[in-house]
Amino acid sequence: MKELKRIQSFLQQVTGAFAGVVDIEIGIISSNLEVIAGSGYFEKEVGAVYDEGCMTHKIVSSASDESIFVENTAHAVCCAECEYSERCEVLAFVMRPIVYGDEKIGSISLLALTEQHRRKLLNHYEKMQDFLSKLGNIILISLNEKRMESKVTSLMNQFKDVINSIYEGVIAINNQGIITNMNHAAEEMLDLEYNSESRNHINDLFPDFVVEDAISKYNSAGEDLYYVNEVSYTGPENKTLYLFYNVTPMYEDGRVSGAVLTFRKKEEVEEMATRIMKENKKSTFSGIIGASTEINEIKEKMRLIASTDSTVLIRGETGTGKSIFARAIHEESPRRKNPFVSVSCAAIPATLLESELFGYEEGAFTGARKGGKPGKFEMAHGGTIFLDEIGDMPLDFQVKLLHVIENKSIARIGGVSFRDVDVRIIAATNRDLEELIKEGKFREDLFYRINVIPFILPGLRDRKDDIILLMHHFLDYYSVRLNKKIKGFEEETREALLAYPWPGNVRELENAIEYAINIESGTQISKSSLPEKITRYYSRNDSIGIEDISSLEQKAIKAALQKYGYSTRGKEKAASALGISRATLYRKLKDIEMDAS
Repeated sequence: MKELKRIQSFLQQVTGAFAGVVDIEIGIISSNLEVIAGSGYFEKEVGAVYDEGCMTHKIVSSASDESIFVENTAHAVCCAECEYSERCEVLAFVMRPIVYGDEKIGSISLLALTEQHRRKLLNHYEKMQDFLSKLGNIILISLNEKRMESKVTSLMNQFKDVINSIYEGVIAINNQGIITNMNHAAEEMLDLEYNSESRNHINDLFPDFVVEDAISKYNSAGEDLYYVNEVSYTGPENKTLYLFYNVTPMYEDGRVSGAVLTFRKKEEVEEMATRIMKENKKSTFSGIIGASTEINEIKEKMRLIASTDSTVLIRGETGTGKSIFARAIHEESPRRKNPFVSVSCAAIPATLLESELFGYEEGAFTGARKGGKPGKFEMAHGGTIFLDEIGDMPLDFQVKLLHVIENKSIARIGGVSFRDVDVRIIAATNRDLEELIKEGKFREDLFYRINVIPFILPGLRDRKDDIILLMHHFLDYYSVRLNKKIKGFEEETREALLAYPWPGNVRELENAIEYAINIESGTQISKSSLPEKITRYYSRNDSIGIEDISSLEQKAIKAALQKYGYSTRGKEKAASALGISRATLYRKLKDIEMDAS
């Protein structure tokens, strides 16, 4: 504990400098649980002494030297005993002990205080572990006073290792703008080799960068600015590269001694922003892939009724996306800020269905939780409850559901009073409810209660012009997640996918594309990479000809242009979504007598 205290000033400089590079907060705590150094929010915690329920006490007391990774502190059992858990601002962290000799003298942590930083910690966990390990080595080197001469060299080597492990480009400059260091990512990105003896000026790389303005601006702002500046770089063969960058000033004796520039390619940042926007909108109608007449009509009608509280019944085959449309109705309704609770009526045993939906009071039955438990209807209060597979709901329970719909109140099992519930009900089924009514398996009065606003989702075989859009959507999605560089589909593969009837609908198509991407070793998905049942069907059937494919392709092109626009940039995006070059798109537009200008 005393060892860390002796080098506290150095540790504070290190945490501040490195936190600016990795864009995640760093904290160092001694074995007596005193905060020795920290960046950002934790800089204010320096000097505070935590209680024995904190993670540092656990990791120092443990017999293991392994690090601890907590993805979500709100649900972590190990955080429950800490007295700061109720007001802790940390969302996720990686912590490892600082071992000096045979003694654990404290801990060092990477701490995520925002959702963005938490995702960064999850997505780059191995690099962050490597970074934390090297940073721990730097601390150990500085603690070893007997090897002072080797300390500086080792420290610089460790520093370079850490900087070179960062995936962003990093350039350090002094206050005159002379480049003093550059990491491997920057060299690769700028296609050059850094020479520390050349003493190049930052304007040799970025002519428009103003050193004085940048340093003074960031020195006075004191804000966490992330890739908000743009600069151009002209490299070998006069190729121009556009970058987004931010600047972190470096201090020496209280004065600005230079700055660290961290940057990424503009296209990468824009792609990241696009993905985030897609994630944000994927639960709305605009995030539902499909531009066929049938799907557009359904989306338009659902938008009209989303603002009401009327009960909705969505019918369709398995895999048509009933739950996605239900979620979209909720997200575009006035209830979107309140819960969306989904219940699979077929997945819950009949004996447990009532307690799951209505909850129970304490002592209602053996094993009942102390204090009772709210049911799904209570949990959805103010929002929407989605009753999926309602056609499989037991007949005796249908009476109770009818009571809830009519009276807008529920009674917990073992309770003596009713509780008002304000929920919108969206139900879904792949069953023929009218036939079930004839068989006495579904109540007619319940059917009329839930069938206020009915929708029937078409099967994928009835909207084949959406298949091409969905194929490329799933190709993009799984290529990124499976780290494959697959750009499109061979022509015979497209024919096979369009010919197949898709009894499992969109879900089956998604599974088929994911399977093919896993199997494929080339840059185009070949027919041999498709699931065997699809290739078998294609071999046996000649159900789709060249004219059919051409017609579907024209519909897909028109749908893509409606989605992305008719501008030059819109046509580029449409071509990319369709898996064809821009020149091919322009040629096809001329063939179908559409404007290609």
